[in-house]
Amino acid sequence: MNRNGETAMNKPSNLSSSLKERVAVVIGCATGIGAACARRLAERGASVVLADIDFERVTYVATQIADAGGQALPAACDVRDEAQVAAAIALAVDRFGRLDVLHNNAAATHLVASDRDVLSLTAELWDQTLQINVRGQMLACKHAIGPMLASGGGSIINTSSLSGIAGELTSTAYGASKAAINQLTRAVATQYGRRGIRVNAVLPGLIQFDGDRPAGRGLPPSLRETLARHQLLPWPGRADDIAEAVAFLASDASRFVTGHLLVVDGGMSAHQPFYADMLGVLDA
Repeated sequence: MNRNGETAMNKPSNLSSSLKERVAVVIGCATGIGAACARRLAERGASVVLADIDFERVTYVATQIADAGGQALPAACDVRDEAQVAAAIALAVDRFGRLDVLHNNAAATHLVASDRDVLSLTAELWDQTLQINVRGQMLACKHAIGPMLASGGGSIINTSSLSGIAGELTSTAYGASKAAINQLTRAVATQYGRRGIRVNAVLPGLIQFDGDRPAGRGLPPSLRETLARHQLLPWPGRADDIAEAVAFLASDASRFVTGHLLVVDGGMSAHQPFYADMLGVLDA
């Protein structure tokens, strides 16, 4: 770090979206947003460790990246197990020599269908959701910061959600966990910003996937259609849209961005709550 507080990876003369010679770990990337983000980071030049509880599927994604000319290694990682989280980080350092980027994307989406109102919420589901969504991201941050400091700085990107910034009729535990991720993001950004580590979060809206996992947290089509009425843009959000945001936050192009919650939702959270109802009135 020089006298202006700049590290080798964030000098103003190098405001590039390239990730050449960077090393990234993506946790939660067997399908969907995580897989798209891992592919995009590799396309931009990063060497990537793909960590996921589904080792078979994440090995397939890593092979796809390698076949396309990228550098990628798979790692089995259950974020509930601190030793496995630490091992995924260590693999990146051992094989590629450093760590520059961490993308925390693992989430308990398989529990969302049972995550209803607080009266019907079980303590077990609450605990499992926060253990995976919040504790898992905290552990990854904890084990990534040391190697990042040794590399002169880094970028951590956490996946949050619109559920973390507004109340819902369902998803009580999921929403609380995402709100906690927002605060974890700001806290770690505050604690390590002066040492060259940036920490931000992406908050996806309704995302349509291309067959490798259910769209919209597995919500039924009728509910997805209801939610889509509140989106301002006429086209669906896709995993690649989130991947572009993550790649931006990983790169020097975002060198002056930290502690930020980047909403990528097609305008779903930008308007008054009666927006969808007004469409019918104005069209009448």
